[in-house]
Amino acid sequence: MKDIFLVHIILPEVFTPKFWDLVPKQTKRINDLLESRVILNYSLDMERKNVWVFMEAKDEKAVMDILSTFPIIKDVTVKIHELAFYDAAPIGLPELIMN
Repeated sequence: MKDIFLVHIILPEVFTPKFWDLVPKQTKRINDLLESRVILNYSLDMERKNVWVFMEAKDEKAVMDILSTFPIIKDVTVKIHELAFYDAAPIGLPELIMN
């Protein structure tokens, strides 16, 4: 059974050109993980200092294995929190209007 984890990623104070070059690869990786439902949510604050990721994984080691595939991982600080529960608004199809 998989659990839900909140991963808090603290971005570097200064984004170097090297770091900026990693952003498109990071975006691609995140999109792939969102599509496969490994990542449930991914958020960046307005100051571009913090990223929060809700992730489904077997255990903390599995979370670290996934995070190790992030192109930016060597340039950030990561804090992992296992959650007791994860609840979200239901996602549904738009209401059909029959004219």
